[in-house]
Amino acid sequence: MLTPDRLDTNSLFLTEELNKLGIEVLRKTIVGDDRDLMSEAFRDALNRVPLIVSSGGLGPTEDDLTRETVADLLGRKLKRDDRILDGIKARFRSFGREMPETNVRQAMVPEGAEPLNNPRGTAPGLWIEDGERMIALLPGPPVELKPLFLEQVLPRVMRRASGVRMFIASCV
Repeated sequence: MLTPDRLDTNSLFLTEELNKLGIEVLRKTIVGDDRDLMSEAFRDALNRVPLIVSSGGLGPTEDDLTRETVADLLGRKLKRDDRILDGIKARFRSFGREMPETNVRQAMVPEGAEPLNNPRGTAPGLWIEDGERMIALLPGPPVELKPLFLEQVLPRVMRRASGVRMFIASCV
């Protein structure tokens, strides 16, 4: 997202969907794969707003730091969820491949987080409630993020959002 050859369509989609609920998006932040910068961005957001929606950084590689960063900030341990791991293994088997060991990282879940099933990829989303704060951690690929947000995050947010609605209209 920090190079000119990649467009940030995720934040545009998320902003539009949240605005439809009457939720004003106060800030968008793009952070590279740097733990200190990610910690700073999440800490700032946790101190300012009741809802954080994050995309990316849930993959199997060492630079996918989102789940670890958020768990650290909230003082929660990461625990392996064997149901997620079994699902990832099954997905690889369906393609006739063996799951690489690095994908075990994707089954690590912060204590108290609710995994969000992702049938379109190996990285599950995560829903975390911390007091009055809601945190949605979503995979980065739009083909995974959009349906996961609409099917699993949106209903959770709607249950807690105010009755105010904002509709976007376009005039030609």
